[in-house]
Amino acid sequence: MPANDAYRNPAPSPQQRATDLVSRMSLDEKVSQMVHDAQGVERLGVPDYNWWNECLHGVARAGVATVFPQAIGLAATFDLDLMRRIATAISDEARAKHHDFVRRGLRGRPTSTSSAIRAGAAGKRRTAKTRS
Repeated sequence: MPANDAYRNPAPSPQQRATDLVSRMSLDEKVSQMVHDAQGVERLGVPDYNWWNECLHGVARAGVATVFPQAIGLAATFDLDLMRRIATAISDEARAKHHDFVRRGLRGRPTSTSSAIRAGAAGKRRTAKTRS
């Protein structure tokens, strides 16, 4: 694995690095990355990774977590402030769990692809700007 491979170089954009990495993978290796418990690609230095998690109603599959109504139930409240508060609580809990996993040296740290995390973070930024 030459260190000058574009995907290993932090200078190119993430998109360029990802494109380079994927272009080096066989079809079987690409397919193997499409599941939550992806096997590593040793020849490219890609470690095993378990990325599954969701936060539509809390930080699932990462131990004890607060559970909120699923998206359809939450939407039925028509309460945007409640949705923002829940998103903030979920994002706070996800970050706390991440830091705990790092502290304990655990692999498979909690991850999320939920917009709830982004919504919570965006709400905090707006609130912080308002308060300052």
